[in-house]
Formats: sequence, C-alpha cells, structure tokens
Amino acid sequence: MPIYNFSFGSNMSSNRLLARLPQAKRVGTAVLKGYELTFNMLFKDGSGKCSIQKSDDKNALVYGVVYEVNEAEKAVLDTIEGPGYDCVAIKPTLLDGEQIEAHCYIANTYDNDVLPYDWYIQHVHRGALEAGVPKEYSDAILNRPHKSDTNKERADIEFAVHQK
Repeated sequence: MPIYNFSFGSNMSSNRLLARLPQAKRVGTAVLKGYELTFNMLFKDGSGKCSIQKSDDKNALVYGVVYEVNEAEKAVLDTIEGPGYDCVAIKPTLLDGEQIEAHCYIANTYDNDVLPYDWYIQHVHRGALEAGVPKEYSDAILNRPHKSDTNKERADIEFAVHQK
C-alpha cells in the first residue's frame, strides 16, 4: 500500500525533498482545507520553520505537494522532522478533486515570536511556485517576516540548493 506525504513547507520544493529522498515520487499539488500555514515551529537553530494549524476561518486552506514514499523514506522523513513534529494523518484534496489519505508533520513546539531564515522562506516559496499555487498564496509566503542567517556557511549551502 502506498504511503503519501503532504509537504506544505520547504519540502514542497522537489530539489529539497529529492535531495533527501531520491526515490520519492511527486503525485501532485493538493489543498488541505480548514488549516493555515504558520512559521512558528521553534527549530534548534533558533529559527522558525513551517507548520500548519487548524483555523476557525472557513476559507482557510494550505497548499502542499503530495509525494509517494516507501517505508524506508518515511523513516528518513520521521528522523529529519524529528521530535519537534508529530506525524498526523490527514486527507488533502489533489487539484483534480481526488481526496487522498496522507500524513504530514505538525509542529508540537511553538514560539509565535520566532522568525524563519531568509533561505528557508526561499525554499518554501520556490516549492509553492513549483506546485503552481495561486500567486496570492506564494506572495504571502515570500512576504512573511524573516531574518538573515548569521551562519554564512549554512546559508550559502541552503541558497545553493536552487542553483542546480
């Protein structure tokens, strides 16, 4: 039975995800209704990473990319996402209207004052563009408050992901 992952953050970028999971197969862009995208997962480097949370706004939705992964790749993703995220079963809808059973990683460690790094915003934004989300959605990602990474070596490596 296939395992589907709904990636709504930096893993929307196939360059980023396939560098980590070269056997993963992109299924397509999907929408998860009733949720909103946040950047308030407190990461160990002091920056904010993406998560999603349920929203009271009846128009709230999160775009993401569904990937098919195997058991070994799922285990790798579990390790990458680490203890700061819970693996949660969800049912996003592919753009062709098909609802699919998938899992995603929802943060369990929040800080509403934390900001994401500029390179992280770029990963998420590029993934959103690649997924073909509406311009308002991708613009909202790009226009999120963020900060420069003081670790220049890490920043250079992360920015280089999209230079290939």
